[in-house]
Amino acid sequence: MTFINKSSFIISCLLLISFVKTNAQSILPASLPWEGKSLSLVAKPTNQWITPAEQSNFELTPNYVETIGWLTKLDIASPLIKMITIGKSVEGRNIVMIIASSEKNVTPASLQKSGKPLLLVQAGIHAGEIDGKDAGLLLLRDIAFGGKKELLNKVNLLFIPILNVDGHERSSPYNRPNQRGPQNMGWRTNAQNYNLNRDYTKLDTKEIRSVIKVMNDYNPDLYLDLHVTDGADYQYDITYGSVGKEGYSPMISEWIETKFTPTINNGLINMGHIPGPLLNARNYRDFSQGNIDWIGSPRFSNCYGNLRHIAAILVENHSLKPYKQRVLGTYVLLENAMKLLATDGGKLKASIQIDRNRREQKIPITWKVPINIDSTPKAMLDSMNFLGIESKLLKSTVTNTNYVAWLGKPMNTKVANYKTTEPVDWLTRPKGYWIPALCDEVIKRLQLHGIKMTITTKPSEALVEMYRIKDAKFENDDHSTLPFEGHIQVHGTPMLEQHKQIFSTGSAYISTDQPLGDLAMILLEPSSPDSYFQWGFFMQIFQRTEYMEAYVLEPMMKKMLEDLPQLKQEFELKKEKEKTFANNPEAIMSWFYSKSPFYDKNYLLYPIGRQF
Repeated sequence: MTFINKSSFIISCLLLISFVKTNAQSILPASLPWEGKSLSLVAKPTNQWITPAEQSNFELTPNYVETIGWLTKLDIASPLIKMITIGKSVEGRNIVMIIASSEKNVTPASLQKSGKPLLLVQAGIHAGEIDGKDAGLLLLRDIAFGGKKELLNKVNLLFIPILNVDGHERSSPYNRPNQRGPQNMGWRTNAQNYNLNRDYTKLDTKEIRSVIKVMNDYNPDLYLDLHVTDGADYQYDITYGSVGKEGYSPMISEWIETKFTPTINNGLINMGHIPGPLLNARNYRDFSQGNIDWIGSPRFSNCYGNLRHIAAILVENHSLKPYKQRVLGTYVLLENAMKLLATDGGKLKASIQIDRNRREQKIPITWKVPINIDSTPKAMLDSMNFLGIESKLLKSTVTNTNYVAWLGKPMNTKVANYKTTEPVDWLTRPKGYWIPALCDEVIKRLQLHGIKMTITTKPSEALVEMYRIKDAKFENDDHSTLPFEGHIQVHGTPMLEQHKQIFSTGSAYISTDQPLGDLAMILLEPSSPDSYFQWGFFMQIFQRTEYMEAYVLEPMMKKMLEDLPQLKQEFELKKEKEKTFANNPEAIMSWFYSKSPFYDKNYLLYPIGRQF
């Protein structure tokens, strides 16, 4: 047993806290000097509507009470601003949304009736990454009292200042060691320790359910999710991206590529910022081996938006840039997005409608880089002009391994850019799905998504395809068996069978001939990584509840071998090919039991029916 001197331990902790508090920012890589034109957006100290972040020269961000208090005053003072509650956290805090509009009536129906493009902006899904909240406060102030109310002439704005309200209040200077400011940062996950940006499909959290309800009620055209990066250093201060044309909304993706990206880039550059694409170092360390431009699954905000045919953008400000620079860059991005919607929102709406009317017979679920990265000559690789920061590998005196040291010097070079554009796996579209009443929790979550369905009022018989799950494994993608986001994930091989099935009263039928038909497929097909099956909502199918004793099974096995020559042939062949099976009495008895009429026919049967 090891004994620790309590006084010595406390003193060591206090000394460590003092060191970190004094040196936390100074031990970060050097920051590049910046004097962008967007500094002109900062309010003068005498402005009665100066925001809390501006008052502290962007050293601090306001807490929840201060933020709501400031927005409440703005709501009272300006007819253009209305604050509503869209949900409540598990710790009882209101999740608020600001509606900025020149319309007199701002109900969801009235805003849609206005015909104006609708922008939904969300900040603080990861509460330590709070740039978007303070940028939004500045922009709302300028719309209300800073001469920018014309931004609302042709556009309506929905703004969620803090989505992860509980994580926001778990504030500390020690929460994000890789981030330069503000001094007080919230926590990444919510009070239940869920990462909200992994919850868009399974819908475990009140926070994401609130966002999905906003999407269903208000039907936004453009959706911006505002984050801050971790990881490598580079010159870009505002990076952002979306799912490309190979995803579920090719027309929307074309609008983003040809209209949104050049407009936003020009706006940011003109105000002294350096915009760039989303960046992911192939070696997870630096960009010497290139960048990976990957498509995530719809558990992520921008991928979910693409699946339900909204122009969805993930914004990642660079964590090593000063907080003021990041906040002002976000302001510029938001303002230019509103200006673009005012001039080109009609084209976006038309693109959305085309994508929502698509009914592809096959849709992809995963993608890969279409080349062999390691064997393709460098001259044939796609490359990008990369505005990087010089670095070098140093030997750690503590771990005796190499680590990257960033040198704070700009470096412009070309790096390989690997894009995951080739679909790997596909789903075939059925006419619809039957979900039995026993799956009431899944039915409830599908309804929360806004998927249209019919609930049966009497038992209904249907000839359907159903999956039998073979070779199930209960593990995450990294092969660990630890819970991931509160779930043990399930993988297996789905094998189709035909069944004449009776679905009891209260069952649901979902047609895939609807705008959210693709979403229904992704959620209900067991081979989909974000299906309710793989999230572990159907664990009960892996439990056997009836058994047969050996004294009953032994004479039955003999009788089966005598009366069923085909079965005997199958048994002998299996023993010959599978020596482990041949030498395992329990496996042999289990095999014969599975061939008998006493066997549970629902064992390993995924209970969702495909209408074909």
